[in-house]
Amino acid sequence: MSNHIRASEEVGYTFQHFSYAGPMAVMQLANEWHGELKRGDDAISFIQNEVFAKNGGFHLGYLTRNYQQFEIDNELARGFYYYNNEISLDEEYRINADLKAKTYAGQGLRLGYGFSDLASHEDYSVKVSPSFVALRLDNIIWGDFQGELFYNDTKNWGGTIDLDYAYTEDHIVRRPLNGDYLGWLYGLDLDVDIATPWFDLDYQGINVYSRIFWRGVPRTTAQVSTETAFLLFGFEYYEDIELNPPALHYAEVAAPLAVLSGIVNLEGVSGVSSARVTPIKSFYYHGLQFECEVNLFGYVKPYSFALQYDFSSATPRLSLKHPNFSFVFASQALDVSRSQQLVANFTFHYTF
Repeated sequence: MSNHIRASEEVGYTFQHFSYAGPMAVMQLANEWHGELKRGDDAISFIQNEVFAKNGGFHLGYLTRNYQQFEIDNELARGFYYYNNEISLDEEYRINADLKAKTYAGQGLRLGYGFSDLASHEDYSVKVSPSFVALRLDNIIWGDFQGELFYNDTKNWGGTIDLDYAYTEDHIVRRPLNGDYLGWLYGLDLDVDIATPWFDLDYQGINVYSRIFWRGVPRTTAQVSTETAFLLFGFEYYEDIELNPPALHYAEVAAPLAVLSGIVNLEGVSGVSSARVTPIKSFYYHGLQFECEVNLFGYVKPYSFALQYDFSSATPRLSLKHPNFSFVFASQALDVSRSQQLVANFTFHYTF
């Protein structure tokens, strides 16, 4: 169960990574589509690093954040797979393509405050910690393309697609851009911790409410075709935009199984379920959490170890908690290069 958190001076570091790729394994997708093609659609990735300090409930952190979200159907993914693996086909592969992208990356500051002791009973603990995040963004792809594409081999492919997207690097027409194009993300993150005699609930919301403001970002609204005399027909311009970054939610609830102690000794064992909700796909893990005290180097510290499983994606999840650190790892296979879902979180903090 969660420990009640007292207001004190604290410093720490946290790393969060979550990735899912429907068309193929995450590592193979990042390696230019070299690997075994799967049947799924869409992809998402979130990576965040933060160094922070806390004092009297106040939270100040410096963080970097990288978010990537692609809505891509399996037919278009198959076309990328053929091209990147230099596969020649006996018959022409022609599809109606539709891809939507929302990606951004940057760094900045977090300022938050933890409102604790919100419950009126001594057996209950409620802590609500909103935080304001301001990120200076230097990378963005935001928009979509759609049209008809064909492929025979790496020398005979193309089609006609309509573009409508903003970017800091042109990945399609690949025109060079001069200068730095910087934007801002302002967001509200929210952490909630509830501890009762019957259950503990931890919630983390990222970009619960947020906006991206970008002045003078490059944008293309045009048609690209390899089947006409005009390679690019349309408009390339600079625009001031306001965007709504997608929100991410994570919740975990643990309930002790001591109610069955008359049948079997389950002291220190809890049932634990967690949910990760994203715009692309949601994941639900269920399992058991074991609590114990370990004496290391003459210091007795409480530990909790949890083993969970997401049945929809066949992914086991391991987690370890200690008063000074926590670790989470989830992968479909021990060989992470073959996994379509990867989770790796690490937090270290020291309280004075």
